[in-house]
Amino acid sequence: MAEQSGHRLFIKDKLQPIIIVILVILIINTGMIALGYFFMFDRIRSSDTIFTDKQKLAQDLSEYNHRLANEHDVYDRASVREVLAEYNYLADQAVSSDELLHIIFNQGRKVQDVIFREADLRLKEKVLIAVNNDSRVQGTIDITHLVIRLSNGQIGIYPDQYLETITAQQIKDILSQNRYQSIQSIDIEVKDGVGRLIQPQTAEEQIRVLNEDLNTLRSSLYELRVQSGLAEMVGPGVTLYIYDAEETAGSVSLVHDADIRDIVNEIFSAGARGISVGDQRLTTTSSIRCSGPLIMVNYRQIPTNPVVIQAVGDPDLLISGLNIILSELERKRGLVFEINYSGFIKLPAYVGID
Repeated sequence: MAEQSGHRLFIKDKLQPIIIVILVILIINTGMIALGYFFMFDRIRSSDTIFTDKQKLAQDLSEYNHRLANEHDVYDRASVREVLAEYNYLADQAVSSDELLHIIFNQGRKVQDVIFREADLRLKEKVLIAVNNDSRVQGTIDITHLVIRLSNGQIGIYPDQYLETITAQQIKDILSQNRYQSIQSIDIEVKDGVGRLIQPQTAEEQIRVLNEDLNTLRSSLYELRVQSGLAEMVGPGVTLYIYDAEETAGSVSLVHDADIRDIVNEIFSAGARGISVGDQRLTTTSSIRCSGPLIMVNYRQIPTNPVVIQAVGDPDLLISGLNIILSELERKRGLVFEINYSGFIKLPAYVGID
């Protein structure tokens, strides 16, 4: 019996260090797992923060490019509006930090390339207008080539003394005031009293011009799609919120389809380029109607109270055009309105019936 007891004590003494080692290993493994989870969640939080920061950077770049287009007086160009809308769309669709960074650098650079290209073109157009207003040009019968060179901040017009002094000074003022221009020369052919910009003659430049013409056609097609409602439209405008009357008085206190149609017609009459109702883009075939208690636009139910109408156009003109009808609806029906100005509104493209 004593031998068995001694044997058990011997085994216990042998196992005790092993158990301690196992416990130490378990503690270390548990710590490593916890540390791994900590770093993983910390990385996820850091990744979310980085993505949010890049979204803010993308939005800042969008606002800067819009200001750049306005400063260069090319915001009305179809190619500029198209590339701005494309950048905003791609930035909104980005799902990762790397994808968003790629869009910021590549698409952002493309936006500015288009802005500067259109700025140069507008600059040439301004110079051409000045040339065609010159009395000497208007009296020219034979073909004359007029060349305007820009080099090291100096502006030269050849042949010298061909233009009137006031025209030459006007051209120099136009070119010197445009700090962003990258034009090296402007070639103009004058014939029968009218000047026109000369197309480049080298094969490479002719290919480039053909590509630009193709891009212009594409831009025109895109602009038609934008105007017709088949593509997104962006620009300054207003957002109108329409609420039911605060005091319930039967159906007259509710917003009806006829109210929305009347308001939309007034907005279009005030010069709106595009309108959406309840995030549904209006086209020439759009319908706005009630279906029981629901309001349907393009055969789709829209949220009510408020009904949200967004319009792209001159905000002052749009507000001015709405004053009368909104005052009348507020006075007679008690409907409540809220109007917000916005320097940037994006109208969705029309979505057909499923």
